[in-house]
Amino acid sequence: MRRLLIALSAAVALFAWSAVPGVHAQGDSGYRLVPNWPTMPPSLYFGLKDMPAPPAERDAQAAARRARGGQRGAGGNVQAGAGVGAALTGPTNQPGISGLAIDAQDRIYVFNRGPKPVMVFDASGHLVMSGADQEINGKKINPDWEHSGAVDWDGNVWVIERDAHRIVKLSPKLDKFLLQLGTTNERGNDASHFSLPSGIGVLRNGNIIVTDGYGNNRVVLYSKDGTFIKQVGKGAGGPADKGKGPGEWDLPHKLAIDAQDNLYIIDREGHRVQVFDKNLNYIREIVNEWNPWDIGISRRGTEGVAFIADHMLERVHKLQLKDGKILATWGRQGRGPGEFDWVHGIVVDSKGAVYAADTYGQRLQKFVPTTAAGTQAAR
Repeated sequence: MRRLLIALSAAVALFAWSAVPGVHAQGDSGYRLVPNWPTMPPSLYFGLKDMPAPPAERDAQAAARRARGGQRGAGGNVQAGAGVGAALTGPTNQPGISGLAIDAQDRIYVFNRGPKPVMVFDASGHLVMSGADQEINGKKINPDWEHSGAVDWDGNVWVIERDAHRIVKLSPKLDKFLLQLGTTNERGNDASHFSLPSGIGVLRNGNIIVTDGYGNNRVVLYSKDGTFIKQVGKGAGGPADKGKGPGEWDLPHKLAIDAQDNLYIIDREGHRVQVFDKNLNYIREIVNEWNPWDIGISRRGTEGVAFIADHMLERVHKLQLKDGKILATWGRQGRGPGEFDWVHGIVVDSKGAVYAADTYGQRLQKFVPTTAAGTQAAR
């Protein structure tokens, strides 16, 4: 009965939202939600076919976040009350979308804990490809274990199987296995092992950066062929090696790359973004009152902005990279239009459209700029 009520509520909200074209996202953000995006064949879906009821701890944590505040303060930064530093974690087995990536053609790659591990949509919302469910090195890719992924500069697709402690590289059509980082079903923190890896980025020269964050606390740099180059972390970067200093981590989660190949790496429970150059040398940090889970920068990377998926109050922030100033914010906890239910993935395309994905919400939403020129270009 509870699931039925949730489904009926979602249907009513969807009908009301669809009846008003160009409905705006929560707040005066400068972005609007694109209705009925994306479209899929009936046989495919995000997460579970029947949306599960939200777990009790989800609602309790959302109430605690709301109680802590979130009013905008001077300088455009988000202000929150006492206790923001507490870890806002939850169940490890979550349905829905675990991550997003984008390629040079503005196609959106959805890393889906559902029937197809990878689903690819064009900017119009049409499904153009799905797959990554084959057996590799004696083990079939398990979508329940996915966490995120990336598309490199040659169009190859990288898939993180978090709980199998490995990352696999597939050809652009998802049909050929090319490379593996980590050892299947073996955890560790040396050159050939991960422990629950969380994020990946690929530089223009082909070098690979991995956030090895749920079991370890380190970020690792590999060459294009998978040879270990270096890592940054406190001590050995193991599970107990948490720190707040430069190059130290309290759950390195995901990352984005700008035009100069600078790395903007989410330190999730450190509530900050640490910035490194392409050789994994520390530059600076961006600190705010948030619980960032993902960061998106366009593949062009020259705009000077990023978008943050913020779990603290289930919102999206537009961030100015040079000084960390928040330029726009929208969203709140919920499953209605423009709301988020554990927002866990975010990317931005070459036209400025922003795509944000939920785990518990089991959906992908597209937002475009509300200015006339920006809206026309981002459709």
